[in-house]
Amino acid sequence: MDTSAHNPNTASVVFSPTNGVWVAQFTISQEGASYALNKYYTDTDLSSIDADTYKTLYIDYLRKKMRLMVDNQEVKFSSAGIKLGGHQTDIKFLLPDFPKNYKEVYLKLPIFEENEGQHTVVKFVTNTKSIRKVMSRSNSYDMHFENNDTEFIGIGASKSEYSKTIFGFILSILIFLGIYISRKRYKQKGG
Repeated sequence: MDTSAHNPNTASVVFSPTNGVWVAQFTISQEGASYALNKYYTDTDLSSIDADTYKTLYIDYLRKKMRLMVDNQEVKFSSAGIKLGGHQTDIKFLLPDFPKNYKEVYLKLPIFEENEGQHTVVKFVTNTKSIRKVMSRSNSYDMHFENNDTEFIGIGASKSEYSKTIFGFILSILIFLGIYISRKRYKQKGG
């Protein structure tokens, strides 16, 4: 998965097991992160703090914004490594409590929601299967799926996705009816 993060409103996260421990690898646009962090930490001038303090605030922000539930048990984002770059930041969290065998995963990830148009590409991947979702305000930054023997299966749509589907269906029916009525009237007038 290409995880370049040069669009300031884009981030990507890949969850995968590495040497028996699940890892969450984030690739984040530094421009978008700076904007969101400045909005979040309004009482702190982030441009005047040292790099270690900035990294600590950055990691704390992410931990407060993320919630991962596996089989109804919360999985904590443990030790983190962070590499700040001029355009992109790479962060890796260990997830030692992520169980080896599991049935259901729920992720709430509203990171950088302070940015208008923010979206985060999330991928869960193992050696044999994967699932991907673009998380944004329109789907409440939620991801929910089941793990079976052969694949990951997405569970449910958010209310907004459901509403869009219903709206599209109704709109299609109305267009069809409009065309049908127009043709019927045209034929009745002798056309």
